[in-house]
Amino acid sequence: MTDPTAALVVVGNEVLSAKVQDENGPWAARRLRALGVRLVAVRVVADRVEDIAAAVREERQRASWVFTSGGVGPTHDDVTLAAVAAALGRPVVRLAALEAALRALHRRHHGEAELPEAALRMADVPEGSRLLGDPGYPTLAVENVFVLPGPPAFFRRQFDQVAPLLAGPPFRLAAVYLSVGEERFAAELAAVAAAHPEVEMGSYPRFDEGACYRVRVTVESRDAARVEAALGEFLRALPPGWVLRSEGP
Repeated sequence: MTDPTAALVVVGNEVLSAKVQDENGPWAARRLRALGVRLVAVRVVADRVEDIAAAVREERQRASWVFTSGGVGPTHDDVTLAAVAAALGRPVVRLAALEAALRALHRRHHGEAELPEAALRMADVPEGSRLLGDPGYPTLAVENVFVLPGPPAFFRRQFDQVAPLLAGPPFRLAAVYLSVGEERFAAELAAVAAAHPEVEMGSYPRFDEGACYRVRVTVESRDAARVEAALGEFLRALPPGWVLRSEGP
């Protein structure tokens, strides 16, 4: 896959109401970039089957993979599994292998105490779901959707179980640090960006006091030669005194 993409659907009223700050979106963005996967969206939705299903349905049409975060626990507001099933047009079924994994995990922590019936809701999944990675703590996947838990430690552990399936060609990044404001070079940047549409160029000013540069311009592509060409053209368009330094690709 030459341009793998991903979308993340973060589920939780607690995120929308600011009772909990989402950590999974920023972490996933960094991790996916390191894997060579382009993140096209991070959506935060409420604990509503309709909202989750709509987000999953829409994002999976444009992304190679969709990840959900949260809503897979044993309580009444954990509805992500039902919502993913609705998005894919699949019934919800009890997955015996996941039930066995839940029972084994419960025994490791609670001995021979019986697993509460409510906990078995976590084994009710979209028909056709498969378990990947660690058999004792598996990652749930169905079609191109990975269903992950919300707590960051668990999200990261289960994400990393499927990370080898995702890797694409690495991104090549160059950066230019400038001593002048964006208005001084906006025309030159626009011209280079238009001449190199296969390269992504971005401009990021700093306004904090004591900053060692005014603007950082990035040049990015999976093709190092294209990055070098666009970077060189942009540097040649600028007066030498404006450029503090450049890096990469």
